[in-house]
Amino acid sequence: DDYFSSGSSFNTTKAILYGGAILILLVTLFDTYFRTPIKQTADEIMGAALPHVTSDGKYHGRYPNSLLTLFYPFTLFRDVVLDQPVDVNDVPFFWHAHVSDEIPVKKILKTCYAADLVELNTEEDVEEAKKSKLVSSLASQERVGPGSLNEQLYNGQRREPVVITSPYIREVAELFTQENMGRMFSFYRHPIDYDVHPNLKKKLPPEAVNNFMTRLLSGIHTGELGFKELGIGKQVIRQTTVAGTRDLMSESIFRIAKYLGWVPVGGEGTKLSEEKDDTIAHLCIDEILKSYPGERYADHNSFEWRAFYKANKMDCQLYELARSTWRAQIQTIIPLTLQKKRAGEGDDDEKKDEDEDGEE
Repeated sequence: DDYFSSGSSFNTTKAILYGGAILILLVTLFDTYFRTPIKQTADEIMGAALPHVTSDGKYHGRYPNSLLTLFYPFTLFRDVVLDQPVDVNDVPFFWHAHVSDEIPVKKILKTCYAADLVELNTEEDVEEAKKSKLVSSLASQERVGPGSLNEQLYNGQRREPVVITSPYIREVAELFTQENMGRMFSFYRHPIDYDVHPNLKKKLPPEAVNNFMTRLLSGIHTGELGFKELGIGKQVIRQTTVAGTRDLMSESIFRIAKYLGWVPVGGEGTKLSEEKDDTIAHLCIDEILKSYPGERYADHNSFEWRAFYKANKMDCQLYELARSTWRAQIQTIIPLTLQKKRAGEGDDDEKKDEDEDGEE
């Protein structure tokens, strides 16, 4: 009995010793593994750790359902209200989903403001723009940025602006960079009055006929739509768009131009010429719009209307939000000259500083 008892005790002691040695070895191995630097790119290391934005504008972090992740590539558009004054490096972008908005607005931009339009009407145009790094190229040619201000006009105003135009929003958004972000303006209309650009019709499948705009903005072309997709559409309208509506096109274009600081053809762009410049712009815009039809209306009490609304409820909500945004932007989308003044960056502020320095 003593023999077996001592043998059993010996085996237990051995098990404890061996087990302890194995545990120490495992701890050492794990410690070495975690302390040894892994050969990864900076983006890979950061993506696994701290939230950050890479040079292409994509957000990387721990929360895949955060707005910063869901909202890409629209994160490359400026917040049109919060990001004021309009930065000289920003690039104006006219998104036209509807042909009957595209034609008159382009004519006004070219005729009334002598705008230099960069038209990306097909997917091939967009792909070519990506390959050539269009936005960076515009900046290097000084067609946008500080070098494009060839004439010193009051409070940062400019003539002959460069404007990128396209029916494609998500694809064109990826062209912009953190150095040259997009300033988007667009026109929204009721779903019953849609006049969708033919190239967009090719892009989305036939089953995307209902709630077309929600599908286009969210990137969900087939299947069920939910609050997430509707929320992305709402964010685009409310946050990244200087909004125009079809029935208020004249006022919308005038507001957009003042916000971006564009001087009309024949305008002077001085502090004293503001009223005269505004009159020139209004007359030019209204003259062109006379030739184009207005918005259509439907009988909201008809059976056909109720069926249409049920099938396109999300797009109807986006339209109502666009109208609400337009009204809100009466107060928030203000002329560039006033933006500069409120930020203390106006020409009057600079002159005041120089006078004070002279007195000293």
